[in-house]
Amino acid sequence: MGWTRPAKLGEFEKDRCARRPGSCEGDTIERVAVDEADSAVQQPGFGQQGLSEAALAIRNTIVGRLHDDGLNHHDVQFRVKSAASASEKMSRRDNAGELKYPGGLENLDDLIGVRVILFVESDIEAVAIALSSAFICHDDEDKTAMMRKNGGIGYAGRHLTLEVPAENPPVNCAQYSGHRFEVQIRTVLQHAWAEFEHDIRFKGSSGDNAEISRAFTMASTLIELADQQFVNIADTLKRLQAEGAIEPVPEFQKLDAGSLQGVLNRAFPMYRSSKENQYDWMVHVLAANGIDTVTAAEDWFQSIDARKVAKLMAYRFNPGQVRIADDLLLQSLGEAYVNATKSVGSDRNREPKLRARLRRLRDGWEGQQDE
Repeated sequence: MGWTRPAKLGEFEKDRCARRPGSCEGDTIERVAVDEADSAVQQPGFGQQGLSEAALAIRNTIVGRLHDDGLNHHDVQFRVKSAASASEKMSRRDNAGELKYPGGLENLDDLIGVRVILFVESDIEAVAIALSSAFICHDDEDKTAMMRKNGGIGYAGRHLTLEVPAENPPVNCAQYSGHRFEVQIRTVLQHAWAEFEHDIRFKGSSGDNAEISRAFTMASTLIELADQQFVNIADTLKRLQAEGAIEPVPEFQKLDAGSLQGVLNRAFPMYRSSKENQYDWMVHVLAANGIDTVTAAEDWFQSIDARKVAKLMAYRFNPGQVRIADDLLLQSLGEAYVNATKSVGSDRNREPKLRARLRRLRDGWEGQQDE
């Protein structure tokens, strides 16, 4: 069942003004706005428990999507805006005295907020595309690009306003269709700066101090430089691993997460590194298909053309190495791979996902044959 939004705050306020002529002027406007905002968060549409359950489902779906695409990340966090915070936000007015959110809860897209925290800035674009593919995207604001274009220094990140679709929703979110939420995507360093700056400026008593403002500006500049160095380090490491000679290993050396990452770095140097635990998961996937030594994995992946699968899948972004490996195995082994690996890991929806991707691979192959 989808989510029903509560009545608009503007309708509440209009009714109050009609019942109390002359009350919507001066300071009384502010009181009316606060009163009606408080009233709005008592409506059935604002259920803290229901929002918390929806937020957890959305968060878990995002984690699952990042895993499916082999995208590395540090953490995925979520929060639900409190009734007091929602009420305060709905009572805000602009310089002309007009309500900033005249539709009340209907115009608050951040009742549920999610933060995706990454290690390197170059992964932000891929994550934004992945999430926009899973949900309906109403707004995509690249605050980092806007700030740099305007020559500014300060908060950096990318904000998406998403909605759980009613048609083909992610499996875990089917009962939350219509829920809108905000996703902030930023690096670990950007996250640290934003959290500390928020605590000082909004919760502290010295947020407007010129010396503190200057210090935050300097810190933001250093963080931008550090983020770029992290990207350079990641690119250099991948290049060195891809160019490096393969050290001789015993023929029957067991495959583990570290050795598999080396294998995939050499086989797929053009693709992103995945999260460490994803390599460990892929070790178990390979073992389920009889590939459990470094030599066997090296031989198998070096014999496969990843570009063929990439063309069939028509990826909208450069996926992680583990996703490429998963799709290569799926394309090569077909149904046998689905049956062998559908229960590997904690994703209860892996089997239907695999079958959907297998259909996509087969449809793509048949389409190429018809050309």
